[in-house]
Amino acid sequence: MTTIKALLYPFATGMLALPAQALMLRARADAALEAGWQTRLACVTGFKPDHDALANAGFRVTQTVSDGPYDAALCPLSKHKADSLAAIAEAWAALPVGGLLLAAGDNDTGAASLQKDVAKALGPVESASKFHARIFWTRKQAGAMPDMLQSWLAGGRTRLVNETGFHAGPGMHGWNKIDRGSKLLADHLPGEVRGRIADLGAGWGYLSSKLLKTGRHLKGLDLFEADAAALEAAKLNVEPLAGETPLRFHWADVTQGLPRQRYHSVIMNPPFHSGKATDVELGAAFIEKAAYCLEKGGLLLMVANRQLPYEAVIDAHFKDRRLVAEADGFKLIEARA
Repeated sequence: MTTIKALLYPFATGMLALPAQALMLRARADAALEAGWQTRLACVTGFKPDHDALANAGFRVTQTVSDGPYDAALCPLSKHKADSLAAIAEAWAALPVGGLLLAAGDNDTGAASLQKDVAKALGPVESASKFHARIFWTRKQAGAMPDMLQSWLAGGRTRLVNETGFHAGPGMHGWNKIDRGSKLLADHLPGEVRGRIADLGAGWGYLSSKLLKTGRHLKGLDLFEADAAALEAAKLNVEPLAGETPLRFHWADVTQGLPRQRYHSVIMNPPFHSGKATDVELGAAFIEKAAYCLEKGGLLLMVANRQLPYEAVIDAHFKDRRLVAEADGFKLIEARA
């Protein structure tokens, strides 16, 4: 991951003076930040792994922008254009007149296009290219927030998505479409998925919503999700369906452990990307944590990309497994603790 290194490049080379107090929106943990930035950088992120890693490294970390003043705002850009534009608008709003707005993104995430959008909204920008990334910056001018930035803010918010009928927002996994793997799991929910249930990596709550819509009796449903915004969307989607089922929502990095709670069943469509790279260890960690929290004889129902080699990990932590279904490049696996 080169985005953070690219973001700091203008400071490292003297193109820009180091800020006294800076803000980073959608902050990411990165070794490039550890060289003296702790005292000058406030980090904003709703992603639990980055939140915890940054906090452990000595940074000030919050989920929302806290009062400044800040003389610079830094925006690492992602492949989610609407979310990146919303972050840029949030950064602009947090700055005083004359404050530095700096953004960087890998070339294959559309950073050049975002630079053009910012120039159209805010006027001329300066730029550089390094580490296969585009870096660009400008200074905040006096005046009210431009209409384009207001539309960027609105475009980044959670909303009811017409295509799915669920609440979600840009930056969340599969925010404007139903994930095909999750649909495969939802279409094969066995009747024995009842009692106390854990939904690991719940996202904006699709699987939990489908489970509740079956009308079966549940003693409780716990949703675990690392993305705070997705978890808030899950509340909007799941709570109206719960009836008398007790719900608990956990902002959590599943790979770092779960509460000492025994569940009858675990449902999950675990993540398998770390940045842009496939990371089988992520799914493996989910499997290990699922085994840890299931009661004896408990059921794991897991969907994954067909080519991901999770079977050996499942066999190491569960008594037996079987392939329930395959479709659209996904496999649905059932395992017994």
